[in-house]
Amino acid sequence: MKNTKLHIAVSLVLIALTVGFIWTNSALSGDDSGALSGKVRDIMEKVLVFIHAPQGLTAFLLTNVRKVAHFVEYAVIGAELALFWSGIKWGVQGIWNAFSSVLAISVLDETIQLFAADRGPQITDVLLDTAGGTTAILIVYLCVLISISIYKSRSERT
Repeated sequence: MKNTKLHIAVSLVLIALTVGFIWTNSALSGDDSGALSGKVRDIMEKVLVFIHAPQGLTAFLLTNVRKVAHFVEYAVIGAELALFWSGIKWGVQGIWNAFSSVLAISVLDETIQLFAADRGPQITDVLLDTAGGTTAILIVYLCVLISISIYKSRSERT
């Protein structure tokens, strides 16, 4: 019981921090958001050059830095939500709850942009955000299934 309360508390803090980060960036004006994206692009370029990433991949990522950021941010929140819900409601219901949460956060994120200067909502961003979150949710649940299978297999041998 104590571990469940700790799991819930830690998960909710991480989720709140991630959502706060995402929504704070959505509230930035178009100019401020563009400047931030430019800084992120510069860092990404240095990292990609350092690791000798293929030129085609580098060009794609640098050209689509804002879209990549959407996918990655929502992959993080998707993973957090999957871990949260897997500890509370395992199975299809947990996956559905995590997916629904990602979708709701994404729609609210785009709604925030209605009120930011020189910004506006885009349905493609909702789709991209939801795809990032869903990908992470499925990966987390697959990892949990694998770890449960390994644990059961080991305990059956003893």
